[in-house]
Amino acid sequence: MNKELKNRENYIISKVGKNNPFSVPKGYLNDVESNIFSKINEDSLPVSSGFGIPANYFKELEDSILEKVSSTKKETKVISLKDRILKVVPFAAAASIILFIGLNTFVFNQNNEISIDNLTESDIEYWLNNSDIHDSDVALVLDDDILEENGFSLTNLKDENIEEYINSIDNSSLLNEIN
Repeated sequence: MNKELKNRENYIISKVGKNNPFSVPKGYLNDVESNIFSKINEDSLPVSSGFGIPANYFKELEDSILEKVSSTKKETKVISLKDRILKVVPFAAAASIILFIGLNTFVFNQNNEISIDNLTESDIEYWLNNSDIHDSDVALVLDDDILEENGFSLTNLKDENIEEYINSIDNSSLLNEIN
């Protein structure tokens, strides 16, 4: 490979000679940067002036301004409010009739009256557990007669149920609590 490279160099030297054909004038590299930037700036500037006036511009200017200012005003289209209302009234009447029929058939025909009888015991228990009602509030509402008659008057306990409950609980735990 060196032999080929050497042959190439010898060939170039034989044709050109020992003198370097590539040379730079003195001080060239000092001014190259400023020369390039000035050339770029010069090329980016427009060749001709950007300002021009059409022929007879000032002679026709006054006439064109007066034509625009004193031109006849265009007739504006007037839409009366009465016409708009008359277009909307049939739709509003149809919508109100449909709404009236719909409400009567779907809402007012339901005979679900809300009363205490419709509530289940679990609903009442849930409300009592989650509300801020105390025993004193209940005592104020209830009559003194109900409280004096029987402490269990509001419950439906039968003697058999009470006896069955007493038999089902573990009596040993009750005896341990007494000690």
